[in-house]
Amino acid sequence: MTQTAPSLPSTTARSKAIFLASAAALAALALTGCGALGIESKYDKSASHEFATGAEGKERKVLPSWVPDEATNLKEVVRTTGNERILRMEFGGALPASCTAIAETGKPSGAELSVGLDTEDPAAAQEIAGRVESQYQTPLLAADWWPTGQEGKTTHLCGKWWVSQEAGHLTAYTPELKGIAESILAEQAKAQRAEGK
Repeated sequence: MTQTAPSLPSTTARSKAIFLASAAALAALALTGCGALGIESKYDKSASHEFATGAEGKERKVLPSWVPDEATNLKEVVRTTGNERILRMEFGGALPASCTAIAETGKPSGAELSVGLDTEDPAAAQEIAGRVESQYQTPLLAADWWPTGQEGKTTHLCGKWWVSQEAGHLTAYTPELKGIAESILAEQAKAQRAEGK
């Protein structure tokens, strides 16, 4: 009577099992965020909102007044520990008269930003200039519906909001303060260093 050795899983099966286990571990880490590494974010906290129409979001006092009532499928992420917001909606109509075109796509000038900020919250020229100077003009918030580099397509300012319209979608964002942005970037760098250990 001959005995055969127990069959071992094929190399492909073992590789697949290792891959699935690794993917599960990474997913768990992503879901727990920096907290799993013992690093709790102080500055990078956010909340998400969705509204069927612009009118609904304004009625709930979440969306800015310039958002068209007729806009649909609105999605927004708001930094609850700062000023940054990203917003996307379906809307193919004209922007409200309160929104002004900028001279160079994606690069509002200091003067254009000043006018927008003053429209949103009037103040002395020196204070407005300080607000412009304190802006970190690259979005740090992210969502699967927010295209990377969208701020580079800005064509209008609606108060403090950088706005662009393309293929029936309207996208907008408000910049974060430099101090908060720098703190967020420092926290992210610390988390990456901790992951590398």
